[in-house]
Amino acid sequence: MLIRVTTRPVHPGDLAGIRGRYTTDHHLPAPFTPGMEGVGMVEALGDGIGVDSGLTVGGRVAFFPVAGGWGERVVAPRQFVTPVPDTVTDVAASQLMVKPITAAMLLRAAEEAGLSADDGLLVQTAAGSGVGRLVTAMALARGYVTVSVVRSAAGAAALRETFDMPVLSTDDDNWVARLREAAGGRPVQVAVDPIGGAISAELTGLLADGGTLLTYGGLAEGEPMGLDAMALTSRGLTVRGVTIGRWLISASEALRAQDIDGSLHLAQERPDLFDAAAEYDLAHVTDAVQHMERPGKTGTVLLTSPAV
Repeated sequence: MLIRVTTRPVHPGDLAGIRGRYTTDHHLPAPFTPGMEGVGMVEALGDGIGVDSGLTVGGRVAFFPVAGGWGERVVAPRQFVTPVPDTVTDVAASQLMVKPITAAMLLRAAEEAGLSADDGLLVQTAAGSGVGRLVTAMALARGYVTVSVVRSAAGAAALRETFDMPVLSTDDDNWVARLREAAGGRPVQVAVDPIGGAISAELTGLLADGGTLLTYGGLAEGEPMGLDAMALTSRGLTVRGVTIGRWLISASEALRAQDIDGSLHLAQERPDLFDAAAEYDLAHVTDAVQHMERPGKTGTVLLTSPAV
């Protein structure tokens, strides 16, 4: 089907693709239009898409993964399109897939790693990010105890206004000691981190024996993780990567439907978790990318096009 795109997020993964970090030869085909997710209006339906699909010309839909999402229009297969109810804003609908589904995957991985609501603790860095806030909301709803880590005191204060939990800033030289205090004797069973680099070593040092580090990004681009191999082996620690790409490959149809339903529920019940840091007209894509890479921002940077 043909979709006229109205709003699309600027994801770190989009920039990684532009910069060739997902390829071995650092070469992208030309012409190349980035973006994989967004929301828009259906302009034309393909053959075989009937009224029972819930899709109509003029209807609003979210899409993922569809290459070229930063363009004005995309051609999307039916299986990658979700009708959007009127109760979901364009801001939330444009982020309906990547972030909430990544958060759901991280929480499932944490549970598989043995996260316990009884005596364990979940720690996450970059907790003020879109994924971080969604992980926190889901974890608290399930009764897990969490401690969040952000990069600035201002970011920590802002996150405390959203969630009633300990939030620490790496600006504080004593943040590791303060995190141990905030844990209150609970073992850190799982740490969730999209940064990598030096902070990964700090996190593995905080983990209880048998604990797991879940990594889902590399914001510290080019900086080695610096993990101690002997600590990993002698203490039985696990490092596991999580990416929505694995969801696309291996998730069952039932699990995909469950995750999309969960995303729609969150978008309706907690639209504040889908806040935009800023919205830029598609013509100002360079400004949007620069904003996206600013440290300490809250929310997602969006690229917009006229709805008419």
